[in-house]
Amino acid sequence: MNQAAYILRENTGTSGLVESARAAVAVLAEHDIPHLIVGGLAVQEHGYPRVTIDVDIVVPDVLEAVEWLTANVSGPFFRVPDFQDRVEDRRNGVEIDLLPAGKVLKRGCKVPFPEPVKVTEQFQIISLEELLSLKLDSWNSSPNRRLKDKADVIELILRRKLARDLAVNPAIRALYTETWDALQKEQ
Repeated sequence: MNQAAYILRENTGTSGLVESARAAVAVLAEHDIPHLIVGGLAVQEHGYPRVTIDVDIVVPDVLEAVEWLTANVSGPFFRVPDFQDRVEDRRNGVEIDLLPAGKVLKRGCKVPFPEPVKVTEQFQIISLEELLSLKLDSWNSSPNRRLKDKADVIELILRRKLARDLAVNPAIRALYTETWDALQKEQ
């Protein structure tokens, strides 16, 4: 676990994110469902400690994952009304969005969510290259609504001193390079 992310969560009252992620991943593992943690929690773990209030988990079958997470009516998770891909942890109010492996976030996106392969009770964080690819793709398809995704990429490039030739998805390679070059010009 990233120490700066841990300190941020403790000081902002969002430490329940990890508790909820661990509980969800344990249930998924019990039912032989692989997973990958993406979104803000992954950004934190990759070195940019910024606030997030939900957990995003990529799974092969969203509806199956929701079914197993909510099967135990006395368990921590319940379905969020009007959202077939979201559950909430009744212990702390943390929402968990389940995302479809192999599919794109929405129409207009080009980078699909990766296919998780490992079943484990330890949460698995998406690779840095895949995270940056998803973040840039999301921002590119909705530049006004997804500005935080672009900021995440910029902060990770700066904080991690990432290389210009990082192996991001070819669909957004030019956008990554353009962002990297612009940051170098500003220094």
